Amino acid sequence: MDLRVFTFASINIDEVYSVPHIVRPGETISSTERQQNAGGKGANASVAAARAGAQVHIAGLIGKDGLWVRDMLLQTGANVDHVRVLDDASTGRAIIQVDEDGENAIFLFPGANRRLTKADAQRAFAQCTMGDWLLLTNETTAVAEAIAHARSLGMQVLWNPAPMNSRMMDAKELVDMVDVLVLNETELLELAKQIKGVDAEIDSTNKDYTGLARQIIAQVQVRAIIVTLGSEGSVGLVRRARVNSHSILVSSETSSAEASSSSIASSGAGDDVVEIRMPCAPVPKEEIRDTTGAGDTWVGYFVAELARTQSESPESIGSLATLTPAMVKLAMKFATYASGLAVTKMGAIPSIPERPDVEAFLRTQAL
Repeated sequence: MDLRVFTFASINIDEVYSVPHIVRPGETISSTERQQNAGGKGANASVAAARAGAQVHIAGLIGKDGLWVRDMLLQTGANVDHVRVLDDASTGRAIIQVDEDGENAIFLFPGANRRLTKADAQRAFAQCTMGDWLLLTNETTAVAEAIAHARSLGMQVLWNPAPMNSRMMDAKELVDMVDVLVLNETELLELAKQIKGVDAEIDSTNKDYTGLARQIIAQVQVRAIIVTLGSEGSVGLVRRARVNSHSILVSSETSSAEASSSSIASSGAGDDVVEIRMPCAPVPKEEIRDTTGAGDTWVGYFVAELARTQSESPESIGSLATLTPAMVKLAMKFATYASGLAVTKMGAIPSIPERPDVEAFLRTQAL
């Protein structure tokens, strides 16, 4: 089977300002440069998945001021048949400050992104087949409806719940419909606070995010939790040795290569969760220009690589999409090197690399 990636996407126009430092309360500073680019977490991840080689179908809303953004998304090879233009709304906007170290601060105007509905999901997913992926974030409306509809069609769901909702676990059954959760440290901590029985306290000297993720995966039905840790790389927890409640086969095998790898480990006998650690790509600090969109690049490449390896796996037959630790590890590695390249350029979508460039970086370990 040839799995596709459907995105229920936020689409923005990014206004990027280069500043000496992130503005402080009450302070006025001058920008040294201004750029306008296409953006939005959903659009960024969609472009990343397309450049990674996936067949991507985007559902989203824009105003007439965003027609050029839709054209740009189309040029990446993504299908934009379900990117609708509203006459009475503006395209979402992001105002982004980028300081001299490449760090950023962002505030959003949601615009048309807040007009997405269940009907948009129904139209967009009408052409899906069982096992296709849905990728979505929290920058649009109708997230819950999109997840529920995707699950009813037998799709796999990757949710990057950013920005994090302080009441996300009020609908635990929704989280249980998700296959893969991708979180950063802040989102992980917020989610932990919402789950009864999870100790959300983190020692400032230890920062055991992996232990926290283990507590969470024990309370929810997801197949995998991935935590991105910035300069510390990422860690993945993947279930094995069972068929989950989604009726999608999870491999009961762990290969000898996986077992011998220092980056894949089990915490003890009888544990059905495999831990994967992935260090950052070798990007010198002086090469970092802009971290905007790096996380979205990571997510897009990650889901594209999962779709590719599942499509080629002899274990994935018909609608039974296997998700093994080895698949997740490979996807994490591609995602890590793609986001490593992304931070060396300015802008979100303009910085997302093409797959051959990521493969070359992986091969040479040099920019």
